[in-house]
Amino acid sequence: MAEPLTLANSILPLGILLALVAFLPGWFHRRNRLSQRGLAVAVGKTAVVAAVAGAVMLFVLYDRINTGQVAGLLADPLGRTTFFLGRSAWFGLLWLPVLGFVWLIRAQGIERQKALTMGRGGGKTE
Repeated sequence: MAEPLTLANSILPLGILLALVAFLPGWFHRRNRLSQRGLAVAVGKTAVVAAVAGAVMLFVLYDRINTGQVAGLLADPLGRTTFFLGRSAWFGLLWLPVLGFVWLIRAQGIERQKALTMGRGGGKTE
Protein backbone atom coordinates (compact mmCIF):
# COMPACT_ATOMS: atom_id res chain seq x y z
CA MET A 1 0.00 0.00 0.00
CA ALA A 2 1.29 3.44 -0.83
CA GLU A 3 2.28 5.88 1.88
CA PRO A 4 0.90 9.42 1.99
CA LEU A 5 3.21 12.12 0.68
CA THR A 6 5.21 13.67 3.48
CA LEU A 7 8.23 15.89 3.88
CA ALA A 8 10.51 12.88 4.42
CA ASN A 9 9.39 10.74 1.49
CA SER A 10 8.82 13.30 -1.25
CA ILE A 11 9.73 16.92 -0.70
CA LEU A 12 13.07 16.39 1.04
CA PRO A 13 14.51 13.91 -1.52
CA LEU A 14 13.47 16.16 -4.41
CA GLY A 15 14.91 19.20 -2.64
CA ILE A 16 18.20 17.38 -2.15
CA LEU A 17 18.35 16.52 -5.85
CA LEU A 18 17.62 20.12 -6.81
CA ALA A 19 20.34 21.36 -4.45
CA LEU A 20 22.79 18.87 -6.00
CA VAL A 21 22.16 20.02 -9.55
CA ALA A 22 22.31 23.67 -8.51
CA PHE A 23 25.63 23.53 -6.66
CA LEU A 24 27.64 20.59 -8.07
CA PRO A 25 28.46 22.18 -11.47
CA GLY A 26 30.28 25.01 -9.66
CA TRP A 27 32.09 22.55 -7.42
CA PHE A 28 33.15 20.33 -10.35
CA HIS A 29 34.19 23.35 -12.44
CA ARG A 30 36.74 24.90 -10.10
CA ARG A 31 39.76 24.84 -12.39
CA ASN A 32 40.03 27.00 -15.51
CA ARG A 33 36.81 28.83 -14.86
CA LEU A 34 36.84 30.34 -18.37
CA SER A 35 36.42 26.98 -20.14
CA GLN A 36 33.09 26.09 -21.72
CA ARG A 37 34.35 22.53 -22.26
CA GLY A 38 35.15 22.23 -18.57
CA LEU A 39 31.67 23.48 -17.74
CA ALA A 40 30.11 20.88 -20.06
CA VAL A 41 32.11 18.11 -18.36
CA ALA A 42 31.02 19.44 -14.94
CA VAL A 43 27.37 19.42 -16.02
CA GLY A 44 27.74 15.84 -17.31
CA LYS A 45 29.27 14.71 -14.01
CA THR A 46 26.46 16.44 -12.16
CA ALA A 47 23.83 14.60 -14.22
CA VAL A 48 25.44 11.25 -13.40
CA VAL A 49 25.68 12.08 -9.69
CA ALA A 50 22.03 13.22 -9.65
CA ALA A 51 20.86 10.01 -11.33
CA VAL A 52 22.82 7.83 -8.89
CA ALA A 53 21.68 9.92 -5.91
CA GLY A 54 18.07 9.52 -7.05
CA ALA A 55 18.50 5.76 -7.31
CA VAL A 56 20.00 5.60 -3.82
CA MET A 57 17.13 7.68 -2.43
CA LEU A 58 14.60 5.39 -4.07
CA PHE A 59 16.38 2.34 -2.66
CA VAL A 60 16.27 3.82 0.85
CA LEU A 61 12.60 4.75 0.53
CA TYR A 62 11.76 1.31 -0.85
CA ASP A 63 13.61 -0.35 2.01
CA ARG A 64 11.79 1.81 4.55
CA ILE A 65 8.37 0.91 3.13
CA ASN A 66 9.14 -2.79 2.58
CA THR A 67 11.10 -3.66 5.70
CA GLY A 68 12.98 -6.93 5.66
CA GLN A 69 13.14 -7.30 1.89
CA VAL A 70 16.65 -5.91 1.38
CA ALA A 71 18.05 -9.44 1.05
CA GLY A 72 15.77 -9.98 -1.95
CA LEU A 73 17.00 -6.75 -3.48
CA LEU A 74 20.61 -7.81 -3.12
CA ALA A 75 20.02 -11.23 -4.69
CA ASP A 76 20.15 -9.70 -8.19
CA PRO A 77 22.31 -6.59 -7.81
CA LEU A 78 22.58 -5.76 -11.52
CA GLY A 79 18.86 -6.09 -12.12
CA ARG A 80 17.98 -4.06 -9.06
CA THR A 81 20.54 -1.38 -9.93
CA THR A 82 19.07 -0.95 -13.40
CA PHE A 83 15.56 -0.97 -11.87
CA PHE A 84 16.34 1.87 -9.45
CA LEU A 85 18.34 3.83 -12.05
CA GLY A 86 15.38 3.54 -14.41
CA ARG A 87 13.03 4.83 -11.74
CA SER A 88 15.53 7.57 -10.92
CA ALA A 89 15.41 8.71 -14.54
CA TRP A 90 11.87 9.93 -13.85
CA PHE A 91 13.35 12.37 -11.33
CA GLY A 92 15.11 13.88 -14.35
CA LEU A 93 11.80 15.47 -15.30
CA LEU A 94 12.34 17.72 -12.31
CA TRP A 95 16.10 18.26 -12.13
CA LEU A 96 17.08 18.31 -15.83
CA PRO A 97 15.41 21.69 -16.53
CA VAL A 98 17.06 23.11 -13.41
CA LEU A 99 20.44 21.74 -14.51
CA GLY A 100 19.93 23.23 -17.98
CA PHE A 101 19.16 26.60 -16.43
CA VAL A 102 22.25 26.41 -14.21
CA TRP A 103 24.34 25.50 -17.26
CA LEU A 104 22.97 28.46 -19.22
CA ILE A 105 23.64 30.94 -16.41
CA ARG A 106 27.18 29.63 -15.82
CA ALA A 107 27.95 29.64 -19.55
CA GLN A 108 26.82 33.26 -19.81
CA GLY A 109 29.03 34.09 -16.83
CA ILE A 110 32.02 32.51 -18.55
CA GLU A 111 31.44 34.52 -21.72
CA ARG A 112 31.04 37.70 -19.67
CA GLN A 113 34.33 37.03 -17.90
CA LYS A 114 36.05 36.35 -21.23
CA ALA A 115 34.76 39.64 -22.61
CA LEU A 116 35.93 41.54 -19.54
CA THR A 117 39.34 39.90 -19.72
CA MET A 118 39.70 40.72 -23.41
CA GLY A 119 38.52 44.29 -22.78
CA ARG A 120 41.27 44.80 -20.23
CA GLY A 121 43.87 43.56 -22.70
CA GLY A 122 44.10 40.19 -21.00
CA GLY A 123 44.99 38.48 -24.22
CA LYS A 124 43.72 35.27 -25.67
CA THR A 125 41.10 33.23 -23.80
CA GLU A 126 39.98 29.70 -24.55
